Amino acid sequence: MCGFVYRRLAYAQVLPNIYRCVVQNLGTNHVDLCLGLLPSSIRSFSTNIEQVKKEHSFTASYLINSCGLSPEKAKSVSKRIKLQSTEQPDSVLKVLRNHGFTAAHITKLVRMRPSLLLANPERSILPKFEFFKSLGITDAELASVCSSTPAILGHSLENLLIPNYKFLKSVLLSDANVIKSFRKKSWLFQQDLAKNVSPKLTVLRELGMPEPFIALILTCFASIVLQKFEKFDQNVKKVIELGFDPQKCGFIHAMQVFAAMSQSTWEQKLNVFRGWGWSDKDIMLVFRKCPNCMNTSESIMNAMDFLVNKMGWQSTDIALYPDVFLLSLEKRVIPRCLVIKVLQSKGLLKKNLSPSTCVKPVEKLFLDRFVTKYLDQVPELMNIYQRKEGFQDLEMNIYVSSSKL
Repeated sequence: MCGFVYRRLAYAQVLPNIYRCVVQNLGTNHVDLCLGLLPSSIRSFSTNIEQVKKEHSFTASYLINSCGLSPEKAKSVSKRIKLQSTEQPDSVLKVLRNHGFTAAHITKLVRMRPSLLLANPERSILPKFEFFKSLGITDAELASVCSSTPAILGHSLENLLIPNYKFLKSVLLSDANVIKSFRKKSWLFQQDLAKNVSPKLTVLRELGMPEPFIALILTCFASIVLQKFEKFDQNVKKVIELGFDPQKCGFIHAMQVFAAMSQSTWEQKLNVFRGWGWSDKDIMLVFRKCPNCMNTSESIMNAMDFLVNKMGWQSTDIALYPDVFLLSLEKRVIPRCLVIKVLQSKGLLKKNLSPSTCVKPVEKLFLDRFVTKYLDQVPELMNIYQRKEGFQDLEMNIYVSSSKL
């Protein structure tokens, strides 16, 4: 008898879990079929399963009808949340709508953080809205930020959001700057800034970094100070050894490169340049001039292939102007070089122009110097520069033979 009771109790405990497993893998339409295959002693507990089934169906329906989720997404989200009535989620949606959240905002927020539907809006949502609005953040901004980063509504106002606001204001100096940070870098409010960021800023200040640079790091290059302290400390030492000055912007850009790059990736970048005949001295010269050029290997390879193999420049010449790696190859470098090659093929320009002469000037200066000036001799030059239809096929002919048009 005891064994029988024990088995029935065990069935009662596991059946809801069996149902959830069936729903997740087969869908609600297969539940009744599966129940029919179970022993009668287990089917007697189907009341529990029917209750879970109703809860699952109710939650999915609410997510579709009240929150705008698609049936497929509602089915997925309903595995993460269980609604038993409309009272609680309705009160949450009312608060959101009263503070400028559109239907699209609500759909996005619920899809990313459905647990907010179970929150007490008076205790956990409204105080945060009131706090951010007291800083000058509008309803529209609040809705945009919170629907994109809904986790911010899950953090403690007293223990995290307010301390982070005070910390950011101490660095950024004004509410206006804090608001700007909230709009663009709202995830900063989710970090324990006093614990994780303040010690790193202290290191930078001790190195003589100006306060405007400190503020720039927090607003534009926060990954520098959000990495673990050990890596941050290693990168600081590495950047200083490479000759960067903490009182110049190049230091920040170099720190940003190392913050986003492992040592093995760094070595891969170096090998790309070495493959083009650059010495380590050349590479360090390039890196000191333009740290950001190390961010993408593909653009480096494509630019070097074009400038060396098609334009005929020496790879060491390119090292003197590494900013070329940050320019669009298709939109800026190739059209300009095509114009230069056409003019050289007609004897209108000398052959030994440097890369910087071609790609460095601003648009108006380049047009005045290399296009408008020669339109009398080469009327089609503007069409060539703009790579209009009918002139694109000239590229290969010019690069291969430098023959006259």
